[in-house]
Amino acid sequence: MVEEQIHKLGDEKRHYWLALGMANASGADLQRALEEGRISHADWAGVVQRCRSCAWTEGCDCWLKAQEPGATDVPRACPNVTFFDRVLGGQSGD
Repeated sequence: MVEEQIHKLGDEKRHYWLALGMANASGADLQRALEEGRISHADWAGVVQRCRSCAWTEGCDCWLKAQEPGATDVPRACPNVTFFDRVLGGQSGD
């Protein structure tokens, strides 16, 4: 039998702010994307939910503290990297 390691979901508020920080670090304007209809509130909720299940939380927090807003690419370790890439590229969310 293969044992799977279960990762407890993180705190919703903390991960909301981490996800928003990642968007800001990458320059992804989520408010504008919402206003333009490129993403929905459900898309944003999915971003937070994926963030809550991420095992890289501590690394993410440290990484974000070292970034300038809008100046960097989202790390490939982020479970929302494709979402932020789509927002930056002007495509609709997932």
